[in-house]
Amino acid sequence: MATPVRPRVIMHADMDAFYAAVEIRDRPELESKPVVVGPDPREFSRGVVLTASYEARRYGVRSAMPCAEALRLCPAAVFVPPDFERYGKASAGIMATLRRFADRLQPSGIEEAYLDVSVRTSGNFGVAKDLARAVKAAVRAEHRLTCSIGVAPSKAVAKIASDLEKPDGLTVVPPDHVVEFLAPIPVRKISGVGPKTAERLGEVGIELVAHVQAFPRQDLVESFGAFGEYLHDVAFGRDSDDVVEPVGPPESIGTETTFEQDLDAYEHIWPQVEAMGAALHAQLVDEKLAYRTVTVKVRFSDFETHTRSRSLRVHTADLEPILILSQMIMKEFLASRRKIRLVGLRLSNLADRVGPQSTLARWEPIRTG
Repeated sequence: MATPVRPRVIMHADMDAFYAAVEIRDRPELESKPVVVGPDPREFSRGVVLTASYEARRYGVRSAMPCAEALRLCPAAVFVPPDFERYGKASAGIMATLRRFADRLQPSGIEEAYLDVSVRTSGNFGVAKDLARAVKAAVRAEHRLTCSIGVAPSKAVAKIASDLEKPDGLTVVPPDHVVEFLAPIPVRKISGVGPKTAERLGEVGIELVAHVQAFPRQDLVESFGAFGEYLHDVAFGRDSDDVVEPVGPPESIGTETTFEQDLDAYEHIWPQVEAMGAALHAQLVDEKLAYRTVTVKVRFSDFETHTRSRSLRVHTADLEPILILSQMIMKEFLASRRKIRLVGLRLSNLADRVGPQSTLARWEPIRTG
């Protein structure tokens, strides 16, 4: 007799307004105020919003918005300069907490992660709901922050679910409710669907996931290629992307983020890369590692993806080379004037943190892609 297949149970945990929440946690005088993390436009003429508290979001303030526009929308906004090193350390602590609850953990950027909990829940979504509540309680108790969690049979659906009831939300989507849950969701909420793709989908009458569900699969494939297959699979909860956690000493550490809208301006993209660099540096320090190679990954609006790397001659654990080398690479990518939808940062050629530290004069370029 065949052994029954255990249902997959995936959580997506997403911190609520992470940078702003950390600032408010550490500075009680900011409690209940419309906090915007970014340069004060009354002092700096250029700069963008990295994130905003929910009090500021009620006025229409959003990430990647020029800070001057944020001030116009919310004259009472309190602008706080970012402290990336602190956010990185907070992220490392949160990931350590999440890891206790997961069979496998896959961080996805500084403020979110996927947890495969199929084994410890035995595929039971009722048990998974209780486990998600325990995760949220642990994050609140240990870090004085809140997160929103989506629970579903797949990563794509879990990510959509985690965004549904923010902040401090919990949404559970059992396997037999996936199709009806997704139907009224705007297709723009599917990971990988940016403004340009959403516009193309709109041209053929696809605005909601329900429209994808009603659209012939072959027609989607003919119009959108492999992405059409992915879109159709997600719409029916059939995507099988695994939660992947490296086993043993890491060959590299990295993170990436997909922008809410495609971007092509340095002042909009660089703060995100800088935050990634600080978060990865905090992980290096925590794990007592040094690196030699910095790699930047970008995915353009047409889904074309490239990576470029620079290497130091010797290992280092310093933050400065990460920022300077990644900045150089980003400027090369931006020279093409193409819009970017995703950016990632990776440190590789890792070693235990021993021996001499490098200086910026000792790097040499390695180009990949």
